[in-house]
Parts: sequence; C-alpha cells; structure tokens
Amino acid sequence: MSTELPYDRARRADGDVPAPEAPVMSLDWEHEGPLTVVSVHGEVDMSNAHLLVDLVAELAGRPAPRVVVDLSEVRFVDLHAVRALVEADRLLREAAGGLALRRPPRCVSRLLHLTATAHLFGMDEDPVPGDAPWARSAATGDHVPPRRATGALSAPQSRMDAGRPPLPSARQVSA
Repeated sequence: MSTELPYDRARRADGDVPAPEAPVMSLDWEHEGPLTVVSVHGEVDMSNAHLLVDLVAELAGRPAPRVVVDLSEVRFVDLHAVRALVEADRLLREAAGGLALRRPPRCVSRLLHLTATAHLFGMDEDPVPGDAPWARSAATGDHVPPRRATGALSAPQSRMDAGRPPLPSARQVSA
C-alpha cells in the first residue's frame, strides 16, 4: 500500500492530513418535472464560471430544455458570472428552451442591473416548483421582463453573437 497522498497534500508535523479546502463554487442539479433546477453555491468568478456554461450546454441537449438557476446560495459574482448566464441563456434558446433565475441575491441582481442584462432573464423571488416565467398564464397578471430589448438595443448583445442570425423568440460539479 502506498503512503503517497493524493493531490500533493502533505502531512502536517503531527502526522495528520489537513482537510481539503471547501470549493469556491459548487453546482447541484435535479429535475423537477419538465424543469431542471441548477443550484449554485459559493462564488462565481473567472476561475469557475465556465463550469456553469458547460453544465447548461449538457442540459441543452435535451428536447426543449427548461432550466432554472437557483442563485440563493451565491455569495459573490463578477462579470464572468454575468457572461456565463448570458451564454447559458443563448445556448438554451438555440435549443428551443429557456432559462430563468430563482432567488438571485442582491449581489447578483445589482450586477445584472448595472450591466443592463437583467431584462434578459425571468426572475423569481420564491417560485413554486415548475413555475417558471415561460409557464405563467397571462391571466395571472404577472409581468415577465422581455427576453430581448427592442429598438436600438436589439443589436447583438456581445461579440459572441456578432454575425449570427437573430434567434427566434421563444449530479454535482465543484471548482
């Protein structure tokens, strides 16, 4: 039997192995009927935002994927997180699906408003499972923000979308 420790963790002087550090971000997902709920925990930044996009890209392979990203346990976000959410939304729309944000904390809402991207996402403060903005009836009187701006702001939202035709309307990872 080898006495080598995985991941180059060294033994302390007293012989104990230090506990691994908690991940900066973790993603959990589960299916709630036709929806997939992705729960994000921790900090979403340059080092890990791509993991959210990678997960959503996998989920976009399902027919008409509907994804709700629960952000209630997020402590910090930066512009990489915003870009990841915009990219995830684009991937799902290309697959004839949709993305909604569930319980975004103030740090997320503030950054989405500062970057003028909040209007791209349906946001629920405390939704019932399966209740996403695209599933609401007009009879409820709930206002869902438009997915794309109109007028002068309808130009491509990023360099990634430049040159592309407009889109039609409509387990666990740790870092």
